[in-house]
Amino acid sequence: MARQDYAQKRRANNSASRKPAPRKKAAPPPPPRRPWGLALLSLIGIGGLGVLIYLLVQNPAGAPQVSKPTLEPSAKVEKPAPAKPKPAPAAPAPEPERDRFDFYEMLPKSKVEPPEESAYHSTPKTAKLETKILLQAGSFRSADDAEQMRARMILAGLPDVKTSRTEGSNGVWYRVRTGPFDTRADVNAAANKLYKLNINPLEIRAQ
Repeated sequence: MARQDYAQKRRANNSASRKPAPRKKAAPPPPPRRPWGLALLSLIGIGGLGVLIYLLVQNPAGAPQVSKPTLEPSAKVEKPAPAKPKPAPAAPAPEPERDRFDFYEMLPKSKVEPPEESAYHSTPKTAKLETKILLQAGSFRSADDAEQMRARMILAGLPDVKTSRTEGSNGVWYRVRTGPFDTRADVNAAANKLYKLNINPLEIRAQ
């Protein structure tokens, strides 16, 4: 019997410990907020809409702006001064009749005689010159250069090629000459030979 009572007490204690816990009270709802933010947003929107309407009224987008051209003052055109009429040339005074008759009477009496010209006489190339002519091929400071020039002239067939030495205030010079020649034909023939050697001769009257 004692065991049965102990078992019943234990069951009773277990059932008492299994009772549901008391529920917590729900938190009270928060107080409703005042709509200040919504009112502020509404005011900002209304103000912006009013500004937009004002701008559209003042400057409508559909109306194109036409820039007025600036008128520049036209330049003054100066009228040309009228040309002064040139005075007509005075008519020459008529010559007296007597002067005209005198002119025609004097015309046949006047004669123009041309001056007398002396007859031209051509000098033949074979005629002898009054003074013999030497042709100088060059003048050198060195005797060797003068001898080389003399050898070239002899090989070209020039006659009487000689070298002379002169001494003066400007030093010693060696001159190479050919000739003398008695006629202009001989002078021209010798000069042509020198031209072929690229030498421009100098004519010197022989003493």
